[in-house]
Order: sequence, then C-alpha cells, then structure tokens
Amino acid sequence: MASQLATSLNQQVAYQVRVLTHEDDDQIYALQKANQAFFSLFMDHHLTQKEAVADLDNVATQAKQEQKHYLGFFDGDTLIASLDLTIDYPGPKIVWVGQYLTDEAVLTDAQKTDLLNQVLETLRQLAAQTVQLILPKRDKSGQKFYEGLKFETVSETKAPLVGSSVDVVVYQRQLS
Repeated sequence: MASQLATSLNQQVAYQVRVLTHEDDDQIYALQKANQAFFSLFMDHHLTQKEAVADLDNVATQAKQEQKHYLGFFDGDTLIASLDLTIDYPGPKIVWVGQYLTDEAVLTDAQKTDLLNQVLETLRQLAAQTVQLILPKRDKSGQKFYEGLKFETVSETKAPLVGSSVDVVVYQRQLS
C-alpha cells in the first residue's frame, strides 16, 4: 500500500511524496530537530541523529517490515513533512500513525491540516477504515490538532520508554 499511497498522494497534494530512505537521514534529522519541543515532551535530552533516523527501521511490536511506511513530502528537494505509518496494524484495515511532523517554517497550520486530511482521504480510498495514534498526554497542541481533525480519545495509558514510561492518549478516527 505504501507505493500506492505515495502514488495516489502525488496526484492529490501540492508536494512530491515518496518513501524515505537512509539517503534522507540529514533531512529527516533536520525536520525532527526543528520539532524538538515535541520530543522534549517525552525525552530528557535533545534528539540525536541516530534517534531521529531510527524510525526508518523500527517496526511496531507484532508488525512486519512490509507493513511499515515512512513517507516524505518534499517541496522541490526539501523535506517539509514526514509521516510514519503502519498499515493493517494493530489489526486489518487499521492504519497506525507513528508520527506526523511538519516544517512549521514552511507550512501554516491550515496547510498542515489540509495535508493530513488529504492523506486520510487517500487512506480511505485505499480501503483503510480506521486511523489510530498516540500522543503524550502533555502534548496539548497535538491533542487540539487531532481533535480538530475529528480524532476521538479511545483511552489513556502509559507507553514504555527506555528506563521509564510516558502518559499517553490513544486517538482514533473512523474513515468509513
């Protein structure tokens, strides 16, 4: 579905969309570093490049590598947004959003919202029925963003981190 998703998105969004690879490490790190405030909600240190690019290879528990898709949205040669998805996880027709980050110096809040709405519509067209994600409970701006996109709180729990855990909110949106 990743290549289908990238192909479909290329026809619908104003940016070039493709699967990210380790050739994009520097741009992935720059984008994530620009979002340090988000990472500071659950990390006690500044994000390292190794941590930033680990998302290219990390796969959710009980998911397979072929379910994992890390898409980049480019304005010319510049990465302006990234979207980490796991398809059919944690069950059939469910898409898990591991991370959606944008370059706030390039995209307005309205453009960030429009872009994700286009992704959600494309996922619906490709037969996904539900999208789920988690956010740190302290991420009030993220919660407001996703609630504005009609995501609803499913539960609150603790997510494990190296040596500790973080309080998170699980969100879900029905697409069909």
